[in-house]
Amino acid sequence: MGYWGTLIAVRGSRTPTALQDLDAAVRTHEGAARGDGWRVYDVPDNVLGRGLDVLLDLVAASSSPVIAAYIADSDYGQVVAASPSGDRWGVWLDRGTAHAFEREHHVMNGMPHAAARRRADETIAAFGCPPAEAVRHAIGWAAEAGYTVQAGAIGQILRTARRPGLAARLSLPGTRYVFAEDAYFGLLDSLGLPRASVSNPARHLDEA
Repeated sequence: MGYWGTLIAVRGSRTPTALQDLDAAVRTHEGAARGDGWRVYDVPDNVLGRGLDVLLDLVAASSSPVIAAYIADSDYGQVVAASPSGDRWGVWLDRGTAHAFEREHHVMNGMPHAAARRRADETIAAFGCPPAEAVRHAIGWAAEAGYTVQAGAIGQILRTARRPGLAARLSLPGTRYVFAEDAYFGLLDSLGLPRASVSNPARHLDEA
């Protein structure tokens, strides 16, 4: 079993009220641990499936951009971001794998292959924006967070396809990941959020 849940990067030293009722935990292992006031929260549920209210509450509470990803079994993800300026955008993490899973889900439920492929096409197209458009939004997101970033690094993450097992370790640095959550952490890197050393991997919810 891979990871199912929502990862949310929020700036602030305390757990926001919007996350306290969602069984959120602060992720502090390598990749998740961030500096410059950022925290990555782990919520064991699809927060994005509830709409944008939680993210907008987090933006209002932190006065800073917020970016979240719902990860499905560590295979692919849906990223949604919001900023104080009002810009909101979404994009798939590994849309190719997401398409394949959607297609096979319908095939397993008895749908003909051609119809399953069309349904998967519709599902992928209905969420978010294409990677090239998402890159433009992401640069603006980073600027509101106080970072100047490179479009190429962001685009490389958003175009990355999952490479399981040994293939992941033999590929180019920008595509070197096994799990979708690692791609999310790579996206945070490309957006300028600095990594921090892991000081206490056992820590979870902080005091309200």
